[in-house]
Amino acid sequence: MTTMCDEPAQRVPPRDHAGWLALARTTASGPDVDDPDGRHAGRPQSRGAEALRRAGLFALPIPARHGGGGATWRTAFQVVREVAAANGDLGLLLGHHYLLSWTPALHGTEEDRARVWPVAAAGRRLWGGATDPRDTSPTLAPRPHGGFTLDGTTAITSGAALADRLAVGATRAGTGEPLVVLVDPAARGVARAEGGAGGASSGTVLFSGAAVSEHDVIGRPGPASTALMAPAVQMVFAQLYLGIAEGALGAARAHAVARSRPWPFGQARRTGGDAYLAGAYGGLLAQVRAARALADRAADDLAPALHGAAAGPQSAEGAEGAAPPDVRYRETAVLVATAKIAAAQASLAVASRVFELAGPDSARTAPGLARFWRYAKTLHDPVAHRQAEVGREFLTGEFPPERKAPP
Repeated sequence: MTTMCDEPAQRVPPRDHAGWLALARTTASGPDVDDPDGRHAGRPQSRGAEALRRAGLFALPIPARHGGGGATWRTAFQVVREVAAANGDLGLLLGHHYLLSWTPALHGTEEDRARVWPVAAAGRRLWGGATDPRDTSPTLAPRPHGGFTLDGTTAITSGAALADRLAVGATRAGTGEPLVVLVDPAARGVARAEGGAGGASSGTVLFSGAAVSEHDVIGRPGPASTALMAPAVQMVFAQLYLGIAEGALGAARAHAVARSRPWPFGQARRTGGDAYLAGAYGGLLAQVRAARALADRAADDLAPALHGAAAGPQSAEGAEGAAPPDVRYRETAVLVATAKIAAAQASLAVASRVFELAGPDSARTAPGLARFWRYAKTLHDPVAHRQAEVGREFLTGEFPPERKAPP
Protein backbone atom coordinates (compact mmCIF):
# COMPACT_ATOMS: atom_id res chain seq x y z
CA MET A 1 0.00 0.00 0.00
CA THR A 2 1.32 3.44 -0.81
CA THR A 3 1.24 5.82 2.12
CA MET A 4 0.91 9.55 2.20
CA CYS A 5 4.38 10.50 3.35
CA ASP A 6 6.34 13.68 2.83
CA GLU A 7 7.52 14.20 -0.75
CA PRO A 8 8.75 17.31 -2.52
CA ALA A 9 5.81 18.84 -4.37
CA GLN A 10 6.06 19.39 -8.11
CA ARG A 11 4.31 22.72 -8.28
CA VAL A 12 1.43 23.11 -10.68
CA PRO A 13 1.98 26.34 -12.64
CA PRO A 14 -0.25 29.03 -11.13
CA ARG A 15 -2.92 30.61 -13.32
CA ASP A 16 -5.58 33.22 -12.86
CA HIS A 17 -9.30 32.51 -13.25
CA ALA A 18 -9.29 33.16 -17.00
CA GLY A 19 -6.15 31.08 -17.47
CA TRP A 20 -7.65 28.02 -15.78
CA LEU A 21 -10.84 28.29 -17.83
CA ALA A 22 -8.83 28.59 -21.05
CA LEU A 23 -6.81 25.51 -20.09
CA ALA A 24 -10.00 23.60 -19.32
CA ARG A 25 -11.50 24.52 -22.71
CA THR A 26 -8.35 23.51 -24.56
CA THR A 27 -8.12 20.20 -22.72
CA ALA A 28 -11.82 19.46 -23.12
CA SER A 29 -11.68 20.04 -26.86
CA GLY A 30 -8.86 17.51 -27.30
CA PRO A 31 -9.53 14.06 -28.73
CA ASP A 32 -9.02 12.28 -25.40
CA VAL A 33 -11.82 14.23 -23.69
CA ASP A 34 -14.24 15.37 -26.38
CA ASP A 35 -16.48 12.48 -27.41
CA PRO A 36 -18.83 13.74 -30.14
CA ASP A 37 -19.96 10.34 -31.32
CA GLY A 38 -20.50 8.92 -27.83
CA ARG A 39 -18.11 6.00 -28.28
CA HIS A 40 -16.97 6.18 -24.66
CA ALA A 41 -20.35 6.99 -23.15
CA GLY A 42 -21.17 5.13 -19.96
CA ARG A 43 -17.69 3.61 -19.59
CA PRO A 44 -14.67 4.58 -17.48
CA GLN A 45 -12.56 6.93 -19.59
CA SER A 46 -8.94 6.47 -18.59
CA ARG A 47 -7.57 8.44 -21.56
CA GLY A 48 -9.75 11.40 -20.74
CA ALA A 49 -8.79 11.26 -17.07
CA GLU A 50 -5.10 11.17 -18.04
CA ALA A 51 -5.59 14.24 -20.24
CA LEU A 52 -7.03 16.13 -17.26
CA ARG A 53 -4.12 14.93 -15.12
CA ARG A 54 -1.48 16.03 -17.64
CA ALA A 55 -3.06 19.45 -17.85
CA GLY A 56 -2.71 19.87 -14.09
CA LEU A 57 -6.46 20.19 -13.56
CA PHE A 58 -6.54 17.60 -10.76
CA ALA A 59 -4.39 19.78 -8.50
CA LEU A 60 -6.29 22.99 -9.31
CA PRO A 61 -7.97 23.69 -5.92
CA ILE A 62 -5.11 22.54 -3.66
CA PRO A 63 -3.52 25.64 -2.07
CA ALA A 64 -0.36 26.87 -3.78
CA ARG A 65 1.63 26.61 -0.53
CA HIS A 66 1.05 22.85 -0.71
CA GLY A 67 2.12 22.59 -4.35
CA GLY A 68 -1.31 22.87 -5.94
CA GLY A 69 -2.83 25.30 -8.38
CA GLY A 70 -4.20 27.56 -5.66
CA ALA A 71 -7.38 28.31 -7.62
CA THR A 72 -10.57 29.47 -5.96
CA TRP A 73 -13.64 27.31 -5.65
CA ARG A 74 -15.41 29.72 -8.00
CA THR A 75 -12.82 28.75 -10.61
CA ALA A 76 -13.03 25.04 -9.78
CA PHE A 77 -16.80 24.98 -10.24
CA GLN A 78 -16.56 26.72 -13.62
CA VAL A 79 -13.80 24.37 -14.79
CA VAL A 80 -16.18 21.47 -14.09
CA ARG A 81 -18.73 23.27 -16.29
CA GLU A 82 -16.23 23.66 -19.13
CA VAL A 83 -15.29 19.96 -19.09
CA ALA A 84 -18.94 18.88 -18.85
CA ALA A 85 -19.72 20.89 -21.98
CA ALA A 86 -17.59 18.39 -23.92
CA ASN A 87 -17.96 15.25 -21.83
CA GLY A 88 -20.53 14.96 -19.04
CA ASP A 89 -19.02 11.76 -17.63
CA LEU A 90 -15.61 13.37 -17.17
CA GLY A 91 -17.22 16.54 -15.80
CA LEU A 92 -18.87 14.42 -13.10
CA LEU A 93 -15.59 12.64 -12.38
CA LEU A 94 -13.74 15.95 -12.05
CA GLY A 95 -16.40 17.58 -9.89
CA HIS A 96 -16.43 14.73 -7.40
CA HIS A 97 -12.63 14.65 -7.45
CA TYR A 98 -12.48 18.31 -6.41
CA LEU A 99 -14.84 17.74 -3.49
CA LEU A 100 -13.08 14.59 -2.32
CA SER A 101 -9.63 16.17 -2.61
CA TRP A 102 -10.92 18.77 -0.13
CA THR A 103 -11.38 16.02 2.50
CA PRO A 104 -8.35 17.16 4.55
CA ALA A 105 -9.88 20.64 4.76
CA LEU A 106 -13.37 19.50 5.69
CA HIS A 107 -12.50 16.75 8.15
CA GLY A 108 -8.78 16.99 8.97
CA THR A 109 -6.27 19.17 10.77
CA GLU A 110 -3.56 21.50 9.47
CA GLU A 111 -1.10 18.65 9.99
CA ASP A 112 -3.24 16.40 7.82
CA ARG A 113 -3.36 19.01 5.08
CA ALA A 114 0.40 19.60 5.23
CA ARG A 115 1.00 15.85 4.90
CA VAL A 116 -1.66 14.86 2.35
CA TRP A 117 -1.94 17.73 -0.10
CA PRO A 118 1.73 18.05 -1.20
CA VAL A 119 1.80 14.38 -2.15
CA ALA A 120 -1.56 14.61 -3.94
CA ALA A 121 -0.42 17.70 -5.85
CA ALA A 122 2.98 16.25 -6.76
CA GLY A 123 1.40 13.09 -8.15
CA ARG A 124 -1.61 14.95 -9.59
CA ARG A 125 -3.67 12.25 -7.98
CA LEU A 126 -7.28 11.55 -8.87
CA TRP A 127 -9.50 11.24 -5.80
CA GLY A 128 -12.53 9.00 -5.58
CA GLY A 129 -14.79 7.90 -2.79
CA ALA A 130 -18.15 8.55 -1.17
CA THR A 131 -19.18 12.21 -1.18
CA ASP A 132 -21.70 11.65 1.64
CA PRO A 133 -19.80 11.72 4.97
CA ARG A 134 -22.75 9.99 6.65
CA ASP A 135 -22.11 6.79 4.68
CA THR A 136 -20.00 4.90 7.21
CA SER A 137 -20.82 1.32 6.22
CA PRO A 138 -17.24 -0.08 6.30
CA THR A 139 -15.79 -1.01 9.71
CA LEU A 140 -12.36 0.17 10.89
CA ALA A 141 -10.72 -2.18 13.41
CA PRO A 142 -7.41 -1.50 15.23
CA ARG A 143 -4.51 -3.88 14.58
CA PRO A 144 -2.42 -5.20 17.48
CA HIS A 145 0.80 -3.62 16.20
CA GLY A 146 -0.61 -0.30 15.04
CA GLY A 147 -2.81 0.90 12.24
CA PHE A 148 -6.18 -0.48 11.25
CA THR A 149 -7.94 -2.90 8.93
CA LEU A 150 -10.96 -1.86 6.87
CA ASP A 151 -13.81 -4.25 6.05
CA GLY A 152 -17.11 -3.63 4.30
CA THR A 153 -18.57 -2.18 1.12
CA THR A 154 -19.27 1.28 -0.29
CA ALA A 155 -22.00 1.06 -2.91
CA ILE A 156 -21.82 4.36 -4.83
CA THR A 157 -18.14 5.26 -4.94
CA SER A 158 -17.34 8.15 -7.27
CA GLY A 159 -14.32 7.52 -9.48
CA ALA A 160 -13.91 4.01 -8.13
CA ALA A 161 -12.68 2.62 -11.43
CA LEU A 162 -9.94 5.22 -12.00
CA ALA A 163 -9.03 6.82 -8.66
CA ASP A 164 -5.51 6.93 -7.20
CA ARG A 165 -6.86 7.59 -3.70
CA LEU A 166 -10.22 6.87 -2.05
CA ALA A 167 -11.78 8.93 0.73
CA VAL A 168 -14.51 6.93 2.46
CA GLY A 169 -16.49 6.96 5.65
CA ALA A 170 -16.08 4.17 8.18
CA THR A 171 -17.25 3.20 11.66
CA ARG A 172 -14.66 2.41 14.30
CA ALA A 173 -15.18 -1.08 15.71
CA GLY A 174 -16.08 -1.14 19.38
CA THR A 175 -16.93 2.56 19.73
CA GLY A 176 -19.16 3.21 16.72
CA GLU A 177 -17.31 6.48 16.08
CA PRO A 178 -17.75 7.70 12.47
CA LEU A 179 -14.45 8.47 10.75
CA VAL A 180 -13.16 9.50 7.33
CA VAL A 181 -10.23 7.45 6.04
CA LEU A 182 -7.96 7.51 3.00
CA VAL A 183 -7.31 4.23 1.18
CA ASP A 184 -5.04 3.18 -1.65
CA PRO A 185 -7.42 1.50 -4.16
CA ALA A 186 -4.57 -0.65 -5.49
CA ALA A 187 -3.78 -2.08 -2.05
CA ARG A 188 -4.31 -5.68 -1.02
CA GLY A 189 -7.81 -6.19 0.33
CA VAL A 190 -9.43 -3.59 -1.94
CA ALA A 191 -11.58 -4.79 -4.85
CA ARG A 192 -13.24 -2.41 -7.29
CA ALA A 193 -16.26 -3.28 -9.42
CA GLU A 194 -17.21 -0.97 -12.28
CA GLY A 195 -20.73 0.19 -12.81
CA GLY A 196 -22.92 2.13 -10.45
CA ALA A 197 -25.54 4.80 -10.23
CA GLY A 198 -23.05 7.59 -9.73
CA GLY A 199 -21.58 7.82 -13.22
CA ALA A 200 -19.49 5.92 -15.73
CA SER A 201 -16.39 5.76 -13.53
CA SER A 202 -18.26 4.98 -10.33
CA GLY A 203 -18.89 1.61 -8.82
CA THR A 204 -18.78 -0.57 -5.74
CA VAL A 205 -15.66 -0.98 -3.62
CA LEU A 206 -15.22 -3.99 -1.35
CA PHE A 207 -12.76 -3.80 1.54
CA SER A 208 -11.56 -7.07 3.01
CA GLY A 209 -8.87 -6.61 5.63
CA ALA A 210 -7.43 -3.59 3.80
CA ALA A 211 -4.58 -1.99 5.77
CA VAL A 212 -5.02 1.66 6.81
CA SER A 213 -2.25 3.57 8.56
CA GLU A 214 -2.96 5.84 11.51
CA HIS A 215 -2.01 8.86 9.38
CA ASP A 216 -4.68 7.96 6.84
CA VAL A 217 -7.48 8.28 9.39
CA ILE A 218 -8.35 11.90 8.67
CA GLY A 219 -11.03 12.67 11.21
CA ARG A 220 -14.67 12.64 12.14
CA PRO A 221 -17.40 14.18 9.96
CA GLY A 222 -18.76 17.01 12.08
CA PRO A 223 -21.80 19.27 11.75
CA ALA A 224 -19.95 21.96 9.78
CA SER A 225 -18.39 19.60 7.23
CA THR A 226 -21.70 17.78 6.74
CA ALA A 227 -23.59 21.05 6.34
CA LEU A 228 -21.05 22.25 3.76
CA MET A 229 -20.73 19.03 1.78
CA ALA A 230 -24.43 18.84 0.90
CA PRO A 231 -24.60 22.19 -0.99
CA ALA A 232 -21.12 21.60 -2.45
CA VAL A 233 -22.33 18.37 -4.09
CA GLN A 234 -25.43 20.16 -5.37
CA MET A 235 -23.27 22.94 -6.82
CA VAL A 236 -21.23 20.36 -8.75
CA PHE A 237 -24.45 19.01 -10.27
CA ALA A 238 -25.60 22.54 -11.13
CA GLN A 239 -22.35 23.06 -13.03
CA LEU A 240 -22.72 19.71 -14.78
CA TYR A 241 -26.23 20.54 -15.96
CA LEU A 242 -25.09 23.97 -17.17
CA GLY A 243 -22.12 22.52 -19.01
CA ILE A 244 -24.32 19.93 -20.71
CA ALA A 245 -26.79 22.64 -21.78
CA GLU A 246 -24.06 24.93 -23.09
CA GLY A 247 -22.37 22.06 -24.91
CA ALA A 248 -25.64 21.03 -26.54
CA LEU A 249 -26.35 24.59 -27.65
CA GLY A 250 -22.85 24.94 -29.09
CA ALA A 251 -23.15 21.70 -31.06
CA ALA A 252 -26.64 22.61 -32.29
CA ARG A 253 -25.48 26.05 -33.41
CA ALA A 254 -22.55 24.56 -35.35
CA HIS A 255 -24.94 22.13 -37.02
CA ALA A 256 -27.42 24.89 -37.92
CA VAL A 257 -24.78 27.23 -39.32
CA ALA A 258 -23.27 24.44 -41.42
CA ARG A 259 -26.61 23.53 -42.96
CA SER A 260 -26.62 24.68 -46.56
CA ARG A 261 -30.39 25.00 -46.97
CA PRO A 262 -32.91 26.66 -44.63
CA TRP A 263 -36.28 25.18 -43.79
CA PRO A 264 -38.40 25.15 -46.98
CA PHE A 265 -41.28 27.14 -45.43
CA GLY A 266 -39.16 29.40 -43.25
CA GLN A 267 -39.04 32.31 -45.73
CA ALA A 268 -35.34 32.81 -45.03
CA ARG A 269 -32.39 32.62 -47.40
CA ARG A 270 -30.17 31.00 -44.79
CA THR A 271 -30.75 28.86 -41.71
CA GLY A 272 -29.55 31.56 -39.31
CA GLY A 273 -32.19 33.95 -40.59
CA ASP A 274 -35.15 31.69 -39.87
CA ALA A 275 -37.36 33.55 -37.38
CA TYR A 276 -38.74 30.36 -35.84
CA LEU A 277 -35.29 28.91 -35.19
CA ALA A 278 -33.91 32.21 -33.94
CA GLY A 279 -36.80 32.63 -31.52
CA ALA A 280 -36.57 29.08 -30.23
CA TYR A 281 -32.83 29.30 -29.66
CA GLY A 282 -33.28 32.70 -28.04
CA GLY A 283 -35.70 31.20 -25.55
CA LEU A 284 -33.32 28.37 -24.71
CA LEU A 285 -30.40 30.78 -24.37
CA ALA A 286 -32.38 32.96 -21.96
CA GLN A 287 -33.16 29.94 -19.80
CA VAL A 288 -29.54 28.75 -19.75
CA ARG A 289 -28.08 32.21 -19.12
CA ALA A 290 -30.50 32.86 -16.25
CA ALA A 291 -29.55 29.54 -14.67
CA ARG A 292 -25.87 30.33 -15.16
CA ALA A 293 -26.20 33.73 -13.46
CA LEU A 294 -27.97 32.10 -10.51
CA ALA A 295 -25.34 29.35 -10.27
CA ASP A 296 -22.49 31.89 -10.37
CA ARG A 297 -24.10 33.85 -7.54
CA ALA A 298 -24.58 30.67 -5.51
CA ALA A 299 -20.97 29.64 -6.12
CA ASP A 300 -19.77 33.04 -4.93
CA ASP A 301 -21.73 32.48 -1.70
CA LEU A 302 -20.48 28.93 -1.19
CA ALA A 303 -16.80 29.36 -2.08
CA PRO A 304 -15.77 31.43 1.00
CA ALA A 305 -17.15 28.76 3.33
CA LEU A 306 -15.21 26.02 1.53
CA HIS A 307 -12.02 28.08 1.64
CA GLY A 308 -12.66 28.83 5.30
CA ALA A 309 -12.66 25.13 6.10
CA ALA A 310 -8.97 25.03 5.13
CA ALA A 311 -8.06 28.20 7.01
CA GLY A 312 -8.64 27.13 10.60
CA PRO A 313 -9.02 24.12 12.91
CA GLN A 314 -12.25 22.18 12.97
CA SER A 315 -12.63 23.07 16.65
CA ALA A 316 -13.95 26.43 15.45
CA GLU A 317 -17.24 24.63 14.85
CA GLY A 318 -18.00 24.87 18.52
CA ALA A 319 -16.87 28.45 19.07
CA GLU A 320 -18.89 30.18 21.76
CA GLY A 321 -21.74 32.22 20.34
CA ALA A 322 -21.46 30.72 16.85
CA ALA A 323 -24.71 29.69 15.19
CA PRO A 324 -25.12 26.00 14.32
CA PRO A 325 -23.69 25.18 10.86
CA ASP A 326 -27.08 24.36 9.35
CA VAL A 327 -28.24 27.85 10.36
CA ARG A 328 -25.06 29.62 9.21
CA TYR A 329 -25.18 28.00 5.77
CA ARG A 330 -28.95 27.94 5.30
CA GLU A 331 -29.19 30.89 2.90
CA THR A 332 -26.34 29.52 0.82
CA ALA A 333 -27.85 26.02 0.77
CA VAL A 334 -31.21 27.36 -0.39
CA LEU A 335 -29.56 29.43 -3.12
CA VAL A 336 -27.48 26.46 -4.30
CA ALA A 337 -30.54 24.19 -4.40
CA THR A 338 -32.46 26.81 -6.38
CA ALA A 339 -29.58 27.17 -8.84
CA LYS A 340 -29.38 23.41 -9.24
CA ILE A 341 -33.12 23.22 -10.03
CA ALA A 342 -32.84 25.97 -12.65
CA ALA A 343 -29.77 24.36 -14.21
CA ALA A 344 -31.39 20.93 -14.38
CA GLN A 345 -34.53 22.29 -16.00
CA ALA A 346 -32.50 24.27 -18.54
CA SER A 347 -30.32 21.28 -19.36
CA LEU A 348 -33.24 18.91 -19.88
CA ALA A 349 -35.09 21.49 -22.00
CA VAL A 350 -32.09 22.15 -24.23
CA ALA A 351 -30.99 18.53 -24.57
CA SER A 352 -34.48 17.55 -25.76
CA ARG A 353 -35.41 20.58 -27.86
CA VAL A 354 -32.24 20.74 -29.97
CA PHE A 355 -33.32 17.59 -31.82
CA GLU A 356 -36.44 19.33 -33.03
CA LEU A 357 -34.56 22.48 -34.00
CA ALA A 358 -31.65 20.73 -35.68
CA GLY A 359 -33.85 18.77 -38.07
CA PRO A 360 -34.34 15.13 -39.05
CA ASP A 361 -30.62 14.39 -39.34
CA SER A 362 -29.86 15.58 -35.80
CA ALA A 363 -29.94 12.08 -34.31
CA ARG A 364 -27.04 11.00 -36.48
CA THR A 365 -23.53 10.73 -35.11
CA ALA A 366 -22.13 13.81 -36.85
CA PRO A 367 -23.85 16.61 -34.85
CA GLY A 368 -23.03 14.85 -31.58
CA LEU A 369 -26.32 15.90 -29.97
CA ALA A 370 -27.36 12.50 -28.62
CA ARG A 371 -24.59 12.49 -26.00
CA PHE A 372 -25.98 15.62 -24.32
CA TRP A 373 -29.43 14.09 -24.01
CA ARG A 374 -27.89 10.99 -22.44
CA TYR A 375 -25.75 13.06 -20.04
CA ALA A 376 -28.74 15.15 -18.93
CA LYS A 377 -31.14 12.23 -18.56
CA THR A 378 -28.84 9.76 -16.81
CA LEU A 379 -27.33 11.89 -14.03
CA HIS A 380 -28.25 10.07 -10.84
CA ASP A 381 -29.69 13.14 -9.18
CA PRO A 382 -33.49 13.47 -8.97
CA VAL A 383 -34.23 17.19 -9.00
CA ALA A 384 -37.66 16.62 -7.43
CA HIS A 385 -36.04 16.34 -4.00
CA ARG A 386 -34.39 19.77 -4.39
CA GLN A 387 -37.70 21.26 -5.49
CA ALA A 388 -39.40 19.88 -2.39
CA GLU A 389 -36.64 21.29 -0.16
CA VAL A 390 -36.86 24.77 -1.66
CA GLY A 391 -40.66 24.70 -1.54
CA ARG A 392 -40.62 23.59 2.08
CA GLU A 393 -38.30 26.44 3.01
CA PHE A 394 -40.63 28.88 1.25
CA LEU A 395 -43.74 27.55 3.00
CA THR A 396 -42.41 26.74 6.48
CA GLY A 397 -38.94 28.27 6.78
CA GLU A 398 -37.43 24.80 7.34
CA PHE A 399 -34.39 23.89 5.27
CA PRO A 400 -32.95 21.43 4.67
CA PRO A 401 -34.76 18.31 5.86
CA GLU A 402 -32.97 17.03 8.93
CA ARG A 403 -29.53 15.75 7.92
CA LYS A 404 -27.49 14.77 10.94
CA ALA A 405 -24.03 13.30 10.92
CA PRO A 406 -23.89 9.90 12.63
CA PRO A 407 -23.67 10.10 16.45
